[in-house]
Amino acid sequence: MPSACPPARRLSAALFSLLLAALLIAASPLTPAASAQGVTAGAATESGSASDTASKADTTDAVIAPLLDVLKDEAARDRLIQALETARPGAGEAAAAEEEAPTTLAAQLATFTKGAIDEALDIGGRFLSDLSGATSLFDGRTQIDWDRIGGLLAPLALTIAISLGIYFAAKRLARGALGGIERRLRDRGLIAAITLIALFFLAEIAALAIAYFATGALAATLFGPGGVSFQQTLYLNAFLVTGITAIVIRVITGIVGGDYALMRFAPPVRAMIRSRGIRLSAILIFGIAFVVPAANSLISFTVGRSLRVVVYSLAAIYAVRAIHALSRLQQEAARRPASEPVEEADAAVEEALPEPVQSAIMQVWPLIAYVYIGVSYVIALSRPALFVDFVGGATLRTLAALIVGALVLRATGYLSTLRVRTPGFLPLDSQALSTRLTSFVPVLMRVVWLLVTIAILAVVIDSWALVDVGAWLEGERGSAIVAGLISALIVVTVCAIVWAAASSWIDYRMDHSTGSARNAARYRTLYSLLKNALTVALVVFGGMIALSELGIDIGPLLAGAGVLGLAIGFGAQKLVQDIISGIFIQLENAMNVGDVVGAGGITGAVERLTLRSVSLRDLSGTYHIIPFSSVDSVSNYMRNFSYHVEQVGIAYKENVADGKAAMQEAFDRLMQTEHKSDILGPLEMHGVTGLGDSAVMIRARIKTKPGQQWGLGRAYTELVKQVMDEKGIEIPFPHTTLFLGRDKEGRTDELPVKLEQVGAKAEGEADKNGA
Repeated sequence: MPSACPPARRLSAALFSLLLAALLIAASPLTPAASAQGVTAGAATESGSASDTASKADTTDAVIAPLLDVLKDEAARDRLIQALETARPGAGEAAAAEEEAPTTLAAQLATFTKGAIDEALDIGGRFLSDLSGATSLFDGRTQIDWDRIGGLLAPLALTIAISLGIYFAAKRLARGALGGIERRLRDRGLIAAITLIALFFLAEIAALAIAYFATGALAATLFGPGGVSFQQTLYLNAFLVTGITAIVIRVITGIVGGDYALMRFAPPVRAMIRSRGIRLSAILIFGIAFVVPAANSLISFTVGRSLRVVVYSLAAIYAVRAIHALSRLQQEAARRPASEPVEEADAAVEEALPEPVQSAIMQVWPLIAYVYIGVSYVIALSRPALFVDFVGGATLRTLAALIVGALVLRATGYLSTLRVRTPGFLPLDSQALSTRLTSFVPVLMRVVWLLVTIAILAVVIDSWALVDVGAWLEGERGSAIVAGLISALIVVTVCAIVWAAASSWIDYRMDHSTGSARNAARYRTLYSLLKNALTVALVVFGGMIALSELGIDIGPLLAGAGVLGLAIGFGAQKLVQDIISGIFIQLENAMNVGDVVGAGGITGAVERLTLRSVSLRDLSGTYHIIPFSSVDSVSNYMRNFSYHVEQVGIAYKENVADGKAAMQEAFDRLMQTEHKSDILGPLEMHGVTGLGDSAVMIRARIKTKPGQQWGLGRAYTELVKQVMDEKGIEIPFPHTTLFLGRDKEGRTDELPVKLEQVGAKAEGEADKNGA
């Protein structure tokens, strides 16, 4: 051992001695001879002498055995950590500083800054110390057994060549065997795509397994009785893990000729993720699982630590460059038109994610990735065991959560493209039901997106130990919140399904109402009111039940609603009167949509009915909305049947019997027209109903179908006029008859007009004669 050790070497020796002392205390006690042997072995190891190889192996076993016992025992491990922290230089000062913690904000900030700087310097010192360990190869501190390394390189190189040759050959054969199946199943739908992905995945897994086991068997056969060496085993394990990782990446980004990816991206983006991801995983896995352990076993742990730093640095640099290239390529692909058609499921997913959210994800994810790489790199250099156990596990769980969440979202998109088929025997409008359920898809997609996002965040937070989500979920409050959320979603979903089914049934009944036109109109009106009432009831009661399941006390809400309803009732008496009157009018079936009624002094056809008002369209086309509170009576002109009442006046000089006969003949002619089907009975002759100023009034009545009395009546009146004219029966019109009176002697007064007319005529004749 050199006489002058660097400070780092002296600190390492001191820590090693403290570690042995802690092991003696925490683990099973060792004999004094063994303890002395351990100290001696430690000194021999530090000096790097090659003459004490057997003693070194014995000492290593003596140290590793109790160390494993301590690490497996949680209590002993805690005591070891406490002993090391206490023995660390500056631990006493740190404890004293903690006891005298600063109270002011500036002091706390200064303490935090000092701690951060010290930690950064410590990490930098470890980085330089680990990186400078490679110089031991050149300064003579590390002796390399070149003969041993040379003897292992040839079998290792042959093992690498055999594994790669067998793997690529088996993979080529498997893909060739699947070529015909791929051509038959390509572009055949979702089930065919999933089948292709599964077949290619199994084929690549089979090729990897064949290469792994066949290489191991050949290595054990070819390389003598010693079998497979430790370095060959390291390579085969790294080869297996890298192959599995590459297969998973190809499944995600496109395992069937670069297509049929579980997660849809633009083709250039998928290709880059596939190539860069496989290379990065190969650097990390082969570097940490093969190169570093091989260097530790063949050269020294110091060189292995240096190689570990190099591997992590190369992986970090490559990852940063890959993220930068991938982000730029993704933005370019987003600006360019799609080179391949977007599937309906992916379009549904894109519609479910608002454009601001997609833009935010596009901008934020590279920053998150950069931060993750930086933090992981620092942890890998400062605490390698923490990086492998904690960061590696958290990363795998985070990636799994992201992949599963994306697949769930895409699967929901595929479900949104499906159409609900209602059995034919159900009394439902299947088309309307399918349309209504489809209208829920955008809302469903947004709810699924929100739930998936929450689940991913929960997994990420729990994986990185920010919050113990598992313990919170197992706790009373967490389980109650989750159960309430699930119950509320179930309630809302059931209400939506009930509304869609009930509305479809109501539409079906409205379109297939049997019976008379009057009943059909009434059913349509009642069904329309039922749909409105059902919608209000489901919204109100479903919302209350959902709020109750979420843990919200709806008692104050109900009480407030009651008070508010009472206040509204006092302030809106007219509205309450409208609704109450409308309910009774509908229960009494006073009018239906399509009826011609008189209400509120207005006569017209009913176009719309609600619980509060009726909407009428009069003969001139004016649209009237009449509140039920202003309706004192309803005159329905279309209930069961109607009458056309014909009132005809004939002159006093005419025979009444001739007038009746003319009206009957006009009815007979009417029965020969297209109005015959609208007449429900013979002509009802009422006879003379009055003696007017200048006419004798004769009345008759025709019974018609509801609503047909107006058109039929106009046709009948026209026929009455024709028959009266044909028979020469005078139909007097309103006029004044001048009667000249007689005196007692019987002389009749003469009109001056007549005299003037006679005089004017005589004068005209005299003028002619004179001319």
